[in-house]
Amino acid sequence: MSTNAVLAVVAWLAGACFCGVLPLGFAAILFFTSRKRGKVARAIGSARKGTLAALKPGAGLVRLQGQIGAQPNAIDGSAENALVYLRMRVEIFIADSGGWEGMTDKARGIPFQLEDGSGAVWVNPDGLDKQLLGEGIVPSADQIQAACTLLGISLPPLHSQLRFRLWELRAGQTITVVGGVVQNQSRMEVCRLQSQPFIVSLLLGQAVDASLSTQTKKASTWTFVLGIPGAVMLLCGLTGALVALVRILVSK
Repeated sequence: MSTNAVLAVVAWLAGACFCGVLPLGFAAILFFTSRKRGKVARAIGSARKGTLAALKPGAGLVRLQGQIGAQPNAIDGSAENALVYLRMRVEIFIADSGGWEGMTDKARGIPFQLEDGSGAVWVNPDGLDKQLLGEGIVPSADQIQAACTLLGISLPPLHSQLRFRLWELRAGQTITVVGGVVQNQSRMEVCRLQSQPFIVSLLLGQAVDASLSTQTKKASTWTFVLGIPGAVMLLCGLTGALVALVRILVSK
């Protein structure tokens, strides 16, 4: 068996793995992402809408809309402008790859009251779906510094190229909450239930559903974009390796 023949088989197999298996791996991840987001969308669509006055523990998944109430024990700010949830994502530009990579993504939240005119309920933001918080903002230098202090983020040297995205939930903002209702000691609370979606978002009304639909469709589209060429390349690579192997056996 010649060295060139062996190299031909190895080359075809390497090509099949790199050009076929890698895209198929990403396609599989996107496929499960699409299914997961679709499941979240169906659960949110079936969530019971109602007023805060009608809430009862154990009512299953509920969908509410109201304003964040004043909070004296805030993360930052006065009670009337209380910061109750803060998240900042930092990305760094990698010159070698010519792209942006995630450096850190930190969040901090405290329980707060949601009000809708008919009543009030506590919301515990722990475990909320970060993908449905809303678009966020590009923060100013002062906002970046304040967020880094509150979240305990240490930034690299100033010569590094960074970009930031900031999310804030403050008293007075109108938000959407989808979650389960439980009795937590002396107060009723909306929070994350096991195996159920939990949303605390600045997106209102059908904007939540539209955002979920976009995420699901995007993941589905990329599943086909990567999956079909990946399968073709894998088949071509394996076929080439098989042909090369047959030639080796025939030439003996």
